[in-house]
Amino acid sequence: MICALCKEREANKKNTHYLTDSIIRTCLNLDGANEREAGFYFDVSNNTPFVDFNFQRGTSIPKLEESLGRQATEEEIEKAKEIPFSVDYVFCSQCEDIFTSIETPFIETILPQFRQVNLTGTNQIELAQNKIVKLFFYLQVWRTAICEDVYNLSEDTMERLRLTILNSDSIENCDIPNFPYHITYLQTVGDASAYTNNFVGCTSDRNPNIIFMNDFVIQFFEETNLIRTIDFYGLNQTNDLAQFINAGNESVNIKVLPNQRRLDLVGRINREEKVQKSISYFVETFAKQWFMIFGGFPNQYLTQEYLQFISAGGFDILKYTQESIVEKTTEFIDLKLK
Repeated sequence: MICALCKEREANKKNTHYLTDSIIRTCLNLDGANEREAGFYFDVSNNTPFVDFNFQRGTSIPKLEESLGRQATEEEIEKAKEIPFSVDYVFCSQCEDIFTSIETPFIETILPQFRQVNLTGTNQIELAQNKIVKLFFYLQVWRTAICEDVYNLSEDTMERLRLTILNSDSIENCDIPNFPYHITYLQTVGDASAYTNNFVGCTSDRNPNIIFMNDFVIQFFEETNLIRTIDFYGLNQTNDLAQFINAGNESVNIKVLPNQRRLDLVGRINREEKVQKSISYFVETFAKQWFMIFGGFPNQYLTQEYLQFISAGGFDILKYTQESIVEKTTEFIDLKLK
């Protein structure tokens, strides 16, 4: 296989993170630890009523099961052998060095301006290092489009990004393509474990193409005339979108979302993307099984009693797999038959 960046050398590199590891690591790891392969993470972007749950090879299994409230499944254990948000044999070693040359200046000079300062009361941060910032976020966008089937860009956009990254060392800032992009920084207050509430992953939306990278959110547009505002659970506001669209060679303006709004955003995504879908699925499963046995559908009071039974008074969808819901539903009906 030929390297996706240079298109010349063999793709011989294993474990290339297509989202920069040092940015996403504290979100993925237990207690927000800044260690490799020692935590778990959740994918809420699928189309099922269940959260895709994954954990990494170095995770403490007792702590994992304490957090989940259940044992990990064999499928989850098998998937733990994979390294999240990384790929094998897509890029070559020389191009990996190019990636590092783009990531390092951002990590060393830009990241501390967000994570190592108190941003309370700050609504935006203006950065003069346009080339460093632009190349870093272009790299995340291009690699994600290469490695994730759901994240799609046009062939022309992909090629322009590829050539920019390939020639990043010599290219002048004025020659870098000016794709409009919007960056939100999610202020994350508390100890290191607070980062584990954030998300890592991408959506299938187009213009904006959205990537969550722990405490950074990228919204990428392929053309200026395609810029549009979507609420996305409170991430965006119509009255300030234009203010934070970066589409030139001047300074970069990054929006800062206060910690409480970050928590509201995370909560809305969880509720609207998963919890409501899960409850609807559970109710439908119960109704079908009840109908098969009794020839009629359960009334609303019985349905509420069923939901109380499977949730034990609380509702944490991470505790449930599809198999366990069928078992709990059968158990509830058996109790009613006695």
